[in-house]
Amino acid sequence: MSKEGRRQEGQMGRWAWIYDPLMALMTLGKEARLRQRTVELARLKPGDNVLEVGCGTGSLTLAAKRQVGSSGEVVGIDIAPEMVAVATRKAARRNVGATFQVGSIADLAFPENRFDVVLCSFMIFHMPEEVRTRGFAQVHRVLKPGGHLFILDAAQTDRQRRRSAKMHDVRELVPVLAQHRFGEIETKETEFVLFGTRFWSLRAKAEKP
Repeated sequence: MSKEGRRQEGQMGRWAWIYDPLMALMTLGKEARLRQRTVELARLKPGDNVLEVGCGTGSLTLAAKRQVGSSGEVVGIDIAPEMVAVATRKAARRNVGATFQVGSIADLAFPENRFDVVLCSFMIFHMPEEVRTRGFAQVHRVLKPGGHLFILDAAQTDRQRRRSAKMHDVRELVPVLAQHRFGEIETKETEFVLFGTRFWSLRAKAEKP
């Protein structure tokens, strides 16, 4: 792992113990609704095999497992072992059959054509650009032909764009994904707004021979 990756892992690990209370505060107690709406926007279906990258403490992974049912499989990965430990305990406590493991989007330990959907929520810009770029190639590799990547993240309003060029916008990923053999790329404004930041979804299909 690179020096930057180790630094990021340490930062994320330190948040593990307080991550769930913080999310409850930031979403005004509506995190469960947010996660359920996310899996609906991602169009998860019963029987789907799903991977969440940057799963944190696993709230979205568990919602995805409930959505795909007993015939589907859901795996969550995170670079921080502390996050994975919290997520694993949460799944056991709630009796939800999702699994979790330590891993990075830049080096996915899964075979080709393994998943129907790969999810990434609020995490795609919390990684160095080179990790994100390698990660898109890895995501394409593990998706089945016609499978899709679903990202939920921030987008700038016109006012924010005028005031700051530093804030990321999920729509900037469209040309990058096109370069990594993703097609039918859709971006859509969602109803989610946190502290004045509006969130958009991005859905992209893995194009394979």
